[in-house]
Amino acid sequence: MARKKAIEPWRDDALEAVRTLRSGGVILHASDTVWGLACDASNPEAVAKLRALKGRDEGTPILVLASDDCMIQNHVDEVPEQAWDLYDAADRPTTIVLPKGKGVDESIKGPGGSLAIRRINEPWCQFVIRGLGKPVASSSANLSGVPTPKSFAEIDSSICSGVDFVSSHRKTEVLNSPPSFMVSFDEEGRFKILRK
Repeated sequence: MARKKAIEPWRDDALEAVRTLRSGGVILHASDTVWGLACDASNPEAVAKLRALKGRDEGTPILVLASDDCMIQNHVDEVPEQAWDLYDAADRPTTIVLPKGKGVDESIKGPGGSLAIRRINEPWCQFVIRGLGKPVASSSANLSGVPTPKSFAEIDSSICSGVDFVSSHRKTEVLNSPPSFMVSFDEEGRFKILRK
């Protein structure tokens, strides 16, 4: 007899987050590093709303969160072998800037059309991104120039009231993770450490 798969206690919360993202909304949630804002990375209106909530300049790149290797491959022209090695060997969240991003809003790309991508391992986030079926644009849940909040209680009320959905998953936790390790690769496969 087949064993029934246990349903995660956060499943309903995550499904509501997926519905919100699909309808072009911005969500507030606990990520693998900090409390963050997220939206469909391919939706220009949703990205503009995320920027407005933070008071962030339009020219500033925004990283994306991907649920798995296949999603990463679908959103850049090529992933150098060293980048895969780095994702696999990393012992903390790692964001890699890769050349020639595609399938996302142009405004979130960096110089030369590069795209900063983090393969996320946090189960709630993975579930939500897989449910959406594409990467989410992700930014810390703080106003530009204000320190990043480590707990839900530290998030500015204008952000809380301005989003379309607030996740209850891990809402009582203090997220003490450092920002992700960040590396960029150029088209020749040469890399540069951007943030340790």
